[in-house]
Amino acid sequence: MASYLTFDIGTTALKTALIRDDGRLLAIHTAEYTADAPRPGWAEMDAEAYWRAAVEGTRAVFARSQTAPADLAGIGFSSQGETFVTLDRTGRPLYPAIVWLDDRARDIAERWQAEWLSPEAFRRSSGYPWLACELTVFKLAWLAENVPPAHRAWKFLFLPDYIAYRLTGECATDYVIALFSGMLDLQTGNWHSELMAAAGVTPEQLPAVVAPGTVTGRVTAKAAAELGIVPGVPVCAGANDQIAGAVGAGNVRPGMVTETTGTALAVVATTATLLDDPSFCVGRHAVPHAFYALSFAFTSAIILKWFRDLCGAGESYEEFLSGVESVPPGCDGLTVLPHFSGIGLPRSNPHARGAFVGLTLAHTRAHLARAIMESCACLLQEYLEPLARHIPAIRVVRSLGGAARSDLWLQMKSDMLGLPVERPACPDAASLGAAMLVAAGVGQFRSVVEASDAWYRAADTFEPDDRSHAVYREVYSRYRELSERLYPTV
Repeated sequence: MASYLTFDIGTTALKTALIRDDGRLLAIHTAEYTADAPRPGWAEMDAEAYWRAAVEGTRAVFARSQTAPADLAGIGFSSQGETFVTLDRTGRPLYPAIVWLDDRARDIAERWQAEWLSPEAFRRSSGYPWLACELTVFKLAWLAENVPPAHRAWKFLFLPDYIAYRLTGECATDYVIALFSGMLDLQTGNWHSELMAAAGVTPEQLPAVVAPGTVTGRVTAKAAAELGIVPGVPVCAGANDQIAGAVGAGNVRPGMVTETTGTALAVVATTATLLDDPSFCVGRHAVPHAFYALSFAFTSAIILKWFRDLCGAGESYEEFLSGVESVPPGCDGLTVLPHFSGIGLPRSNPHARGAFVGLTLAHTRAHLARAIMESCACLLQEYLEPLARHIPAIRVVRSLGGAARSDLWLQMKSDMLGLPVERPACPDAASLGAAMLVAAGVGQFRSVVEASDAWYRAADTFEPDDRSHAVYREVYSRYRELSERLYPTV
């Protein structure tokens, strides 16, 4: 039976998964790494660390699953966006990979906006409602001003493209990842000439843009020897992790919605047309002829981790959350505003900070923990509201991320939204989505939608309770009222 190998390249770890051709997860391995911070706000990685993690993971999943490498039918990717590597003509990195959350180019983004690039013009070209300094285009301009030798690179490759290059020797990127650079023209699907010129980049320095799932090359003998697989395996373009996760969770048709509650919170909706609304980022979906709308908050479930580490260091989440279920919805008047690192979309405010409002001497640790969980449910409701203007009949929300392991949290979200909330059977939706793209790309399925329909399965569905929903509407009203009072400019 054939299998697919996928690399989900995250900010702090690379997950390698081996998935059978019926969609069953055979093995998964996580290799962690830590970015360097040579200056405040900077985040860099040795590009070789990503390759070492991929090699380690590949050998681990084959050993763990006892699957024959000869059965490997294809390799695919899910990845963080924006992070990129500079290469010389021999394939040697000229500078550390600049990680997506690095903000060294803030001055450049602000300068461009002040001098010639309006947020509206940038939104029309890139799908981003504001000039986010984390985007690759601004960091390339920073290299031009500060590290000219690196800026004269032979190629600038995004992370999945760099791993694919190490596997095949070929240079290509998918149009989802390319859009996250800020340099791809959303209207034409080509690199944006004016933005390239502003960043001092030539078309020859950028990879060719292809559709997710496209076979971009085959594994070389050298790479195969390092990974312990056979040469000639097809390597396919992938997608950004949020879009790959949507595919893995069956979010492949207009009207479907997925949400991920982890360090951040992200909501992805599949749409039939490219929405013209500054409330969210938009772009072409990994599914041909479909589009996505994406909203996100900078902080969500990480606040619960912060609180646990502060007040219950060493405890498991099960231990730490003991008693939370007995706290009534609304936490006896306690509200958390979870904007510990600013407000993302739909109402950007980088200067906002979090708050606990309504504390009394009667509140316990369990009250505070539950209030944090409720704040993430409020965030989800807040992010679904602008989507509902375009998708009036959302039927179900599929939940991903670490918070999806909690029955209490999923029921809370269902009661808040008044909608069913579904937990996928595969907890690693981004890895599964990457495998679906490969399976369609190498011909096992006729389309990504067919692959998703064949492989996606739900584990549990949480239905809303009418009485709890009424209570949570009051909780949400209180949350919004406090948000408007504390953040009057958003």
